[in-house]
Amino acid sequence: MSALATTRPLRVVIIDDTPDLRELLRIALTRGGFEVVGEAGDGSKGIDVVRLHRPDVVLLDLAMPVMDGIEALPSIRRLCPAAKIIVLSGFGAQQMSARAVAAGADGYVQKGAPLNTILDYVRDMSTGGRRPSRGLAVVPVHQTPAAAPHSDKLEDERKSGTAAVDAPTRSAASATAPANVSAWEAMRMAPYGVIELADEPLFRIVHANPMGARLLGTDKSGTPLAMVAPELAALVSYHRLDNDATFETQVDGGRVRVTLRRTGWSVMVFLDSTAEDVGLLRRAIATTAHEVRGPVAVLCGIAETLAWDADSMSLDQTRRLMESVARQARILDRITADLLTAAQIQRGTLRIDQQVVEPRTLILGTIEGRWDVEVAIEDDRPVRADPLRLEQMLTNLLSNAHKYGAAPYIVRVRPDGDFVAIDVIDHGEGVPAEFVNDLFHEFARAHGAVATGTGLGLYVVRTLAQAQNGTVTYAPGTDGGSVFTVRLLAC
Repeated sequence: MSALATTRPLRVVIIDDTPDLRELLRIALTRGGFEVVGEAGDGSKGIDVVRLHRPDVVLLDLAMPVMDGIEALPSIRRLCPAAKIIVLSGFGAQQMSARAVAAGADGYVQKGAPLNTILDYVRDMSTGGRRPSRGLAVVPVHQTPAAAPHSDKLEDERKSGTAAVDAPTRSAASATAPANVSAWEAMRMAPYGVIELADEPLFRIVHANPMGARLLGTDKSGTPLAMVAPELAALVSYHRLDNDATFETQVDGGRVRVTLRRTGWSVMVFLDSTAEDVGLLRRAIATTAHEVRGPVAVLCGIAETLAWDADSMSLDQTRRLMESVARQARILDRITADLLTAAQIQRGTLRIDQQVVEPRTLILGTIEGRWDVEVAIEDDRPVRADPLRLEQMLTNLLSNAHKYGAAPYIVRVRPDGDFVAIDVIDHGEGVPAEFVNDLFHEFARAHGAVATGTGLGLYVVRTLAQAQNGTVTYAPGTDGGSVFTVRLLAC
């Protein structure tokens, strides 16, 4: 009986809102000797799956709709106190991952890592933190920031910027996959300022990345913050107990938007310029890079999976992987189409080829094989529109509905005087009231939104609608959710 117990494969639950990534992780884990017993696409459903299966290992995404990983983590930990909870961290999300570790996760691994690396990390964590059998330099996180040991030697390493990830120090940015690499090296290219302050009355500077040093005017560790940015120091002192506090202030490099995050021993300060020509561009680059990184990670994972097991895969499994390739390629195509359209708008080179278009045919062609959407046609009149641009508009609106809203999703075509109105309806939480006025602005994203995005989708929809002598508007749904309406001239 005991022999059977020791050879039983470890049971895993995967919680991530990207089905294609769940498929790849399931293949990799099964190949590695694990048993995947359940999956979920959001934190709320993930809790139910964990309650049902009581797994040995939970792979948990952070950014998900309905309930994110940070919210779900305490419940999962209570349900399975002995399970290993490993956070799947998005590109550049070190601070969120550190919060997850503080909330009870055992470690984290970046989504874009090779599947072999992720598999070895999970194997390492599930066997009690021993080094992976392949010798990959992946180090589990055993302690939360508050519980980490602290020594003079480690403090010197912090201040010199040489503290390696495999040291037992646990600052907010210190957990990352490769060993012997300073986490601050990974943050050097961040398009915003990142400063770590000692959580003590003088708020001495521990680290500052290049952008943070430029905005602050210094990167000298040990300097009291009040000596270089007195107004910022006063506001940090005032908000020091408020995790995720945000405010604006003036520093040496100009006016900045500030976000505070707490760790066990320090305060992380994120600085973003409020100047439209600087801060806006940096945020756009960061969010677009994040959006591109996801599909690229899935495509690389599929290539890696086929290289492993193509000969032994069933036709059905191969077909599913090829469908994943098509889906992720479409996502990349949408992102690049929006970037190109935004550039054409700015340069004044946007071209519209208006034709007679039947909305019914175009809508059915747009959703086929991509979304589970109800279509209600109440007006069969054709419209004057550019068919490719109208498809781009519908794709953006439906993508937003699935990303930020909830089922059921409906596309309704109805008469509106001389216009044909095309409503894209979802039944989620709707748009926050304070964000409605900024909804169609370039690079606009609601503060605190869990789902990612470039902030270009609705801006592109509005501009394309206007270029075709039409409009797009937003209204809250009568039963909750959102209603985005495109109006185009009927023929």
